[in-house]
Amino acid sequence: MILRINIGAFVLTEAVAEAVRGLDGDRLFLRSSVSVVEGGMESALSQLNDRSTPELLIVETVAKGEALFAELNALSGVCLPGTRVIIIGAENDINLFKTLIDQGISQYFVTTLTADELKDAIVNAFADESANAKCRTIAFAGLSGGVGSSVLAHNVGSQLAAMYDEDVIIVDLDIPYGTAALSFNIQPSSSIVDALAQLESIDESLLIRFLESGEKNVSLLCSPGNLNTGVDITDRSLEKVLTIVRQMASYVILDVPHQWNNWVQDVLVDADETVIVGAPNLYNLRNGKNMIEFLAPNRGVHVPTRFVLNKVGESKKGELESREFKEVMNVQPALSIPYDSEAFNAAMNNGDMINKTAARSKAAQSIETLAMMVSGKESLTQVKKKSGGLFASLLKK
Repeated sequence: MILRINIGAFVLTEAVAEAVRGLDGDRLFLRSSVSVVEGGMESALSQLNDRSTPELLIVETVAKGEALFAELNALSGVCLPGTRVIIIGAENDINLFKTLIDQGISQYFVTTLTADELKDAIVNAFADESANAKCRTIAFAGLSGGVGSSVLAHNVGSQLAAMYDEDVIIVDLDIPYGTAALSFNIQPSSSIVDALAQLESIDESLLIRFLESGEKNVSLLCSPGNLNTGVDITDRSLEKVLTIVRQMASYVILDVPHQWNNWVQDVLVDADETVIVGAPNLYNLRNGKNMIEFLAPNRGVHVPTRFVLNKVGESKKGELESREFKEVMNVQPALSIPYDSEAFNAAMNNGDMINKTAARSKAAQSIETLAMMVSGKESLTQVKKKSGGLFASLLKK
């Protein structure tokens, strides 16, 4: 969940100011604006008297007792309805805390406030259905066209459904050129365009009508594959659709097109797992370096990006090795998938998954390994154990 809110902080101490400024480096606030003003409650009342209030107010005060409630009463007079307020006060009293929460204050802290505490309070204040979703969101994006990120996305989705007997929804975000319907050999009667066109009334019961059945436990929110839909994806429209989709399955696979705009950036930053797929050549090395330099600071160390080399061995000469990608990108490829034209072409031409048409192939084994990696159910040690010698050979490549 990437928050898109305006945050206004009126502070008295440098410690609180630092906690607020720390939000700028967090991926959840990538699309939020944060302003820090000195002067505490006095500045807040003065400046907000003749301007609209931000969606979130963080106000520091030294007032106690009746003086504090008088300040809060004055603050309520300059706040727009729906404004969330976090107070940093000087009085450490549990009864005061309970009273303030009952009166609608989102959170109350004493001055010993940390950046993590502030972040948690803001997330709770703006919690919605997406924050409580139990699904795991996995985004696939290619470093250039034709590297096979969509094929991997569809096959990993199918593999997760089969391995863990969990519901999976694959969302094809490439409106003009999406291939999810072709991969599962279906002719969709509805698509993501229908969902985007009915945002005002969209809910789970309506969205179900737009889903297509791919195979057991796998549903698709297809793209129309049409150049002239007249509907564009935006960051806010997509967020509204995905908020509902996340309530409907254990896994949501996002097939992200090869383009670069705000909503693509948000999807790649916000996903629980982001898999970037590249071929072993110079173009993908350059694009991979650029992608990692953007994603690494925005996703953070706790949600790293997985880099997969695909089509390894397609060109007999001139391919770059995985160590060269590691040296430039500072990221070890999570997997190197060997080129297997027979397996991939058979599956594509039959509109079926590789685990059905070529179950014993190295390609199928690679997809199973990748599915285990991104499942959230297997540790790296378990993946190595289940994959046996294949895992080591794929990494070695």
